[in-house]
Amino acid sequence: MIQAQSPYDSVLFYYDLYPQRIEDFGKIKKITTNHGVYALKETTMGRHQADEFIHALRRLSKLGFNKAIPILPTKYGEYTLSTGRHTYYLMPWIEPIEYTAKESQEQKLASQLGVIHRLTVKTQPFVKENVEEAYHQLLHRWEMRQLELKRFADQAEQKTYMSPFELTFITHAYMLDQMAEAAKEHLKKWYDICLEKGKYRTVLCHGRVNRSHSFFSPENEPMLLNFERAGIDTPSRDLASFCRYSFKYAYWVEEEVLQWFMNYERHLPLLEEEKHLICAYLNFPEPIAFAVDAYVAGKGTMREFEHVQRVEKRLTSMRRVQRLTQKLIIIQEQQQAQQMDQ
Repeated sequence: MIQAQSPYDSVLFYYDLYPQRIEDFGKIKKITTNHGVYALKETTMGRHQADEFIHALRRLSKLGFNKAIPILPTKYGEYTLSTGRHTYYLMPWIEPIEYTAKESQEQKLASQLGVIHRLTVKTQPFVKENVEEAYHQLLHRWEMRQLELKRFADQAEQKTYMSPFELTFITHAYMLDQMAEAAKEHLKKWYDICLEKGKYRTVLCHGRVNRSHSFFSPENEPMLLNFERAGIDTPSRDLASFCRYSFKYAYWVEEEVLQWFMNYERHLPLLEEEKHLICAYLNFPEPIAFAVDAYVAGKGTMREFEHVQRVEKRLTSMRRVQRLTQKLIIIQEQQQAQQMDQ
């Protein structure tokens, strides 16, 4: 618990709130007042990001989306406050309650993501120069990351005695390189199909939908928060991000993950090229690259066996991603075959 003092007193003044108690939950401060209980979020958003954040919520509200935790205005009508170092915004405090539905939380969240994307979907003309630049930037970044992983493997193999982490990585280095190649192939298919069609779709992306950025009502319906990374992008990026943050809750039953996509597609059916882009994002071994970065940097307090445990867990996820993305494409091909038969 922290004392009710600057900077929170000065921020809360703009809401005419005088705290009786302030409890620290990391970035969230629980503010108890004689007018009720509130959640004050402390962020590092810059002015442009804060404006985009509020714009996204206003846009969704105008479109009739009512599954977002409301942001409360100051007495001057502002929705975010900046103190130079931090940007703050205020929400009602919501106590988490037990989730009791048979359907998984991720299935409900996938449906809400589909609703947001359906409400905001737009077809954009494929301006070859603009999209090609973004395509080559991502491809170049992936190729550089792939090269870094190969270099790490080469350096490890030259040693007389490899560390447990290096040995674990070397054992799976070929698989990771194949997944990186598969990611680049899926990315190329997305680009080629969009080029052929002359168009592609964009939506308002939440940026990081997952359990920790949602509350569930007594009716087991999700209310979303943390739209700080909201922006216009392809639905594939939002879905890939959702999967990465949610895989740990699926206990890696592939049918459960495929159900997420089925729930999503009840609201916005995915196009062939969008599925290829999802497969591209999921197949690229970025989580392994981050684990290697952390190991090489040697920062923090993690010991060798903890680094090994983390990379082993991520390697297991990557093997399952391989099977999952193959099924996603197979399902897409089956759907196309059925449409041709009809």
